Amino acid sequence: MSKRVFVLSASGFQGAAIANQIILDGHSVSTITSDTSKGRLADGIEAHSGDLSNKLSIINALEAVDVAVYTFPLIFDMEKAISFTQNFIAAAEVQKVPFVIFNSGFDVPQNKTEFLGQNIKFEIQQLFDRSNLNVLTLMPDIYLNNLAAPWSIPLVVEKNILPYPIESNKKAPWISHQDLACFVAASINKHHLIGQKLPVGGTLLSGEEIAASISEYLGKEVNFISVKPDDFEQQLIPAFGELNAKEISNLYRYVEREQEMLVNKSFSKTQELLGIEPSTIQEWVKSVDWSIS
Repeated sequence: MSKRVFVLSASGFQGAAIANQIILDGHSVSTITSDTSKGRLADGIEAHSGDLSNKLSIINALEAVDVAVYTFPLIFDMEKAISFTQNFIAAAEVQKVPFVIFNSGFDVPQNKTEFLGQNIKFEIQQLFDRSNLNVLTLMPDIYLNNLAAPWSIPLVVEKNILPYPIESNKKAPWISHQDLACFVAASINKHHLIGQKLPVGGTLLSGEEIAASISEYLGKEVNFISVKPDDFEQQLIPAFGELNAKEISNLYRYVEREQEMLVNKSFSKTQELLGIEPSTIQEWVKSVDWSIS
């Protein structure tokens, strides 16, 4: 049966993929945005004016919604994260939204860490746990799409290198935005999973293995280069500023520190529960447009 689904951040990389997949599955999608011109929204998405700082606008956007998907924007501000999430929870409780799917965007630690980004996810999860909402949490990890970003493809195609801030010859759990979207869309009718916190993805690969698959597809050798998080941070500062560069890099410091825990998550259990099998690395590589625009 078709459902009315609210998708937060539907103009972002993750949110857009999620919204598109939900529409493909035959459901209607709405979102909230400060720009109702729909310039960055896919066709078929109903746009409501507002943002997470305005609780009334969220209440209006959540009217008659069957499922709400909450993907918090990449904002490294604890005060905003708490305030915005509290506004969303209050609005969802007013509208009695039957089911909320929290896409954490990355691993949610069980306790606070020294990393702001991880602590934000921890606090958001705590807010949902203390709420009166029926919440399912989905936890992806590292995104394959980062390797095919506009600033990454020229390095692969022209310089034959795949630099990334993960350790050499160590596996990490990867997922594509499209696979994340499939996991979220498959969860819409899984009310019996309310209260669970499920890892999604689980394509375990080293940087060298990813580079080998890209090499095979492009017909030339592409070499993986392990970048230290400290060096990665310095590279990000000009484009993202010091705070964002530090916190983005902290995600990979967390991956380095928690590598064993991350690769040993119960990915297969989630795949069985939701009936989704992630794409192979070969399938993902073939899905990418490696041309330079």
